Amino acid sequence: MIRHRLSCRGTVQGVGFRPAVHRLAAELKLAGRVRNDGAGAEIELEGDAAAVREFELRLAAALPKLARLVEVVVAREEARGERGFRVEASADGPLRGAAIPADARVCPACRAELDDPTNRRHRYPFTTCTECGPRFTLARALPYDRARTSMAGFPLCPECAAEYADLDDRRYHAEPLCCPTCGPTLRLVDPADALELRDQDALARARDELARGAVLAVQGLGGFQLACRADDDSAVARLRARKRRPSQPFAVMARDLAAARALVHLEPADEALLDGSEGPILLAPRRAAAPVAAGVAPGLRDLGVLLPTTPLHVELFRGAPYDALVMTSGNARHEPIARTPDEALARLSDFADLFLVHDREVVRRADDSVARSSSEGAFLVRRGRGYTPRALPLPERVAAPVLALGGHLQAAACLAVDERAVLSQHVGDLDTVGARGFLEEAAAGLETFLEARAACVVVDAHPDYPSAWLGESLAQERGARLLRVQHHLAHAAAVLGEHGAFPARGERVGALVLDGTGYGDDGAAWGCEWLALDGELVCERRATAQALALPGGERAVREPWRVAGAALLAAGERARATRCAPSGARARRRARLLAHDGWPRAHGAGRLFEAAGALLGLADVNEYEGEAAARLEALAATRARRRRALERGGPRARRARVAERRAARGARAAAARRRRPCAPRARLPPHLRVAGGRALGARLRGARAARRARRRVPREPAPAARPRARARGARPGGAPAARGARRRRRPRVRPERRRGGRARARRRAALRGGGGALMCLAIPMRLVERRELVGTCDLDGVRREVGLMLASEANVGDWVLVHAGYAIGVVDEAEAARTLALLAEVETAIAGEDAP
Repeated sequence: MIRHRLSCRGTVQGVGFRPAVHRLAAELKLAGRVRNDGAGAEIELEGDAAAVREFELRLAAALPKLARLVEVVVAREEARGERGFRVEASADGPLRGAAIPADARVCPACRAELDDPTNRRHRYPFTTCTECGPRFTLARALPYDRARTSMAGFPLCPECAAEYADLDDRRYHAEPLCCPTCGPTLRLVDPADALELRDQDALARARDELARGAVLAVQGLGGFQLACRADDDSAVARLRARKRRPSQPFAVMARDLAAARALVHLEPADEALLDGSEGPILLAPRRAAAPVAAGVAPGLRDLGVLLPTTPLHVELFRGAPYDALVMTSGNARHEPIARTPDEALARLSDFADLFLVHDREVVRRADDSVARSSSEGAFLVRRGRGYTPRALPLPERVAAPVLALGGHLQAAACLAVDERAVLSQHVGDLDTVGARGFLEEAAAGLETFLEARAACVVVDAHPDYPSAWLGESLAQERGARLLRVQHHLAHAAAVLGEHGAFPARGERVGALVLDGTGYGDDGAAWGCEWLALDGELVCERRATAQALALPGGERAVREPWRVAGAALLAAGERARATRCAPSGARARRRARLLAHDGWPRAHGAGRLFEAAGALLGLADVNEYEGEAAARLEALAATRARRRRALERGGPRARRARVAERRAARGARAAAARRRRPCAPRARLPPHLRVAGGRALGARLRGARAARRARRRVPREPAPAARPRARARGARPGGAPAARGARRRRRPRVRPERRRGGRARARRRAALRGGGGALMCLAIPMRLVERRELVGTCDLDGVRREVGLMLASEANVGDWVLVHAGYAIGVVDEAEAARTLALLAEVETAIAGEDAP
């Protein structure tokens, strides 16, 4: 007979840990006790030595899925001859490692009870058990007991009390336990009509109003959300107008996994994450025919989807005519989400038509977490419900508690205690007084919750960040040490620490940091750095990107057209730079400021992506952080997805290849028909490059169909609004061809009417400049001068510089194929002549279509 005491650290409170321990001890016929304490949980076992050792071996596997065991310390004690195993009340005392679990999505067992008409919790929107429901947003303090949560005001009815005390019930010691008899109640409030409905009547009316296009404020786990039909364009537009959120994407809650699959492309790992206890918003590629309004995520490839989080969300879909709801944070722009019904009625009355509220207090506000699907698995973009306050391990133990307060955008607080770091819920951008107050609230909440007062406060090196002001104030009030850390050094250290690669003392590692803006050691805006750092966080900047001016200072971050103009100026494109500003006289006047010296300069990679997005016309002004870059990413990801589908193979790839081959065959056949009068048996030369055979084939097939129609129908004057083709994309030539394209609305190639030099020069210029289909063809030209990897080519007296890296074997006198400013191949003179003749015939066919 032996007795062991097991001190357990980790997420062991509020997750069914004690019931699981009790069941395992009873199975092995062990005596003793289990209770929560300031370190986590303490187990005392007494019994046969073999049974005690088997308990220790099986403990981790016997725990519920929400529990996370970090450390177990075993100590031997004197046997006491106890009989039976019991669950004791929590022990008071200082916290030394206890962790409360994160909020969890409604579990399958509770959802089954919601659907069962014979169950006493049928359609009850606050059904929960030890495996799901509120935790972090419910608890006031640790240890985690009902008396320390917002459920303390709801005494258990006899039936719930029996479940709470039944070892074999899944609600054994479930602190949020309740039912319709003893639990919270639901109300639907209409401030305009002074209407108030309760419970099932409230739910029925809320579903009806949503179906008709109303905007509903719903009290969720961590605060209020705004909901409307995701397939109703007018409802989505109305919500956007009320929130003054013209383009930032909305998240969409789907009825179930089947409905989510109809919205986005999901891998098995994505489905497991969506349907798991964390249940974050998942950013996944949207399906082309997804039944959602165009205004849900304008200009983006990805759609944020999530599944019902609580039984209340489940009931909003029951019997409803919709399968998806917009579910976005209940707040004004850059404000924290509303937490209480009174706060929601005061702050969201301009946004919502109706309010669905309850009387279970939300102790801590928390937004939904956001994850992104990727080929390497999902990763977190925003940490909130489902993940907070899950602790992260530190590379080494901290001597005293350390509080870090983040930067200015997407801010959060973090408290490091011993060997773990606990992140607060997502706070957001600190542009408003409310958001700054929320950061202070989150930081104070961490210290109160973990009973740890920071002796060191860490802030960003930027002197004007509100998070730095808060840190300075806290450090001064308590006499704590204040530490300023460069923004990108913090990024690098966080990634290295997360992957267990943080350097030891005396070691050095390198890190490439690609970010938007961070205050650099030289006072400039950094954001694209090669850093070398060591275990003492001593950092050296080895390399960086070329700096770009930020015309207007901070406004350039909000208005990427300014950065685009500065980039064009740096490239010598002054005329184009002045046209970067949005239309309007004032904007044009502001564009003149681009050329002024003295603007701050930035090295941020984010500014480059946003400038590229602005140049492509994706977003002149960021309505939300990084909009231009996000739209650029969406555009690039669409092409990458198609490429990956071809590489992976399968039915979809085979269909794509068949379509491409058919288009190429159609293009070759059409081109062959055009040149039969001259060369009936000729074939396209192998060196002719065609980028996009399908487009070329469609162009030629369209010309043939147009000629047939003209033979049958008498000619009429073309209408004034006839669509005109413009030369777009890469051209074989440079500035002269580009200027020509700007002078004429439609570059057109007409058939030659005489043999004179003017007609020949016009044809050659058209071949060089590109028009219609010929933008994607390689044009033969003679190499007359070579300078390393750059040469000069000539065709009929017109010379042009080209890059030779793709045809490095070319010599002076050779004919080279030129495409998009690069020589891409070498041909002999006879092949060049045949190719030029072929191109002239193709252009003649196209000219026939263009003729009135």
